[in-house]
Formats: sequence, structure tokens, C-alpha cells
Amino acid sequence: MTLPAARYVGSPDFHDGFVRAVNRTGDTLTVNIDGDTGIKYVVSFREVREVDSLSPVGMMIYALAEWDTDHKGIYKYEFVNWFDEPDTVQSRAHLRIFAGGFTVDRCNA
Repeated sequence: MTLPAARYVGSPDFHDGFVRAVNRTGDTLTVNIDGDTGIKYVVSFREVREVDSLSPVGMMIYALAEWDTDHKGIYKYEFVNWFDEPDTVQSRAHLRIFAGGFTVDRCNA
């Protein structure tokens, strides 16, 4: 079985960025990101079906990855944790979202 390839999406500035807040209201999830250059972003996911997370606030992220799923119009998104050492607390942090799509807005603050 061949697994679908991940696509890196969103701003390249997410590389080495940090998750600062995660909020869910109904079928919308927002994630506040401090990018590597200091630019702040709000990533808004729509039509959220499922969220799998463990201590995402403060997590240093490598990128935002997207995969197709077996459900038409629903994608798997993951803020890829920069740390990949299974025995550390930092490595266990994760944020995975199954949703219909997302938008990215830069904050002016």
C-alpha cells in the first residue's frame, strides 16, 4: 500500500515557528503562530471534523503538512513538530486536524 505524499502548505515562515494558541468554536479551529521572522499568523481551519492534539501550545513547528483523505473534501493537516526524539516530552506534542480547508492571515501586531 502506498501512502499519499504530504504537501507542505501555508507560509514558509512557519518553519521554526511556534504555536502560541489553539481555539475551537463549532466547526472552526484557529491556530496562532509566531513565525521564524517574528511575523504573527492566524491559521483558520473550516469544516473541522476531528482534532487530535497533545500540548500543542509552545510547540516548535517544522511546517504545516496536508494530506488527502478517503473522504471527499476533507484533508488531514498536521503542524509537524520540529523535535523528533520519541523519549522527550517536546517530541510528544502534536496538532492534527481533519478539515475542509484553511486560510492564513498575517497579524499586524
